[in-house]
Amino acid sequence: MRFRLKGRHWARAALLLAVASQAPMAGAGTNEPALVLVRGPEAVELTLGELDALPKKTIVTENEFADGQVAYRGPLVRDVLERLALDQTEKVRLLAANDYYVDIPTSDFMTYDVILAMEADGRELSQREMGPLWLMYPISEHAELRDPTYIQRLIWQVIRIESL
Repeated sequence: MRFRLKGRHWARAALLLAVASQAPMAGAGTNEPALVLVRGPEAVELTLGELDALPKKTIVTENEFADGQVAYRGPLVRDVLERLALDQTEKVRLLAANDYYVDIPTSDFMTYDVILAMEADGRELSQREMGPLWLMYPISEHAELRDPTYIQRLIWQVIRIESL
């Protein structure tokens, strides 16, 4: 079956779509899990509120996906991984809402102050703005992080971290 919207119905549908696209992602400000940590058969679900309650770090950095320097703020990934002893594993897989994933050695999180950014320049990251969780390296502080290996690890809309 095909739908055709005419006149004011089209405008109403466009308005509803616009409002829906601005709605927070599941987990935003609710008790819905925003991030799932998995190690073998064990899993821990964390809400945005629980992630927000962790100590935060602000890094001011440039990256290929933003214009100029941006102040990103969020919990250190090593602190998040510690919740399920994922910091004890050699490598983790981060998965995005669109099924994209990257595999990252946990040594990165011990060597650098990598964060799960929840804010950019003082504003919460929406799903439309690569959020609500965007893995961010302190690229401007370490010349070696400008390498494409690290740039491809800047995964956004992170929903799951699992041990490999």
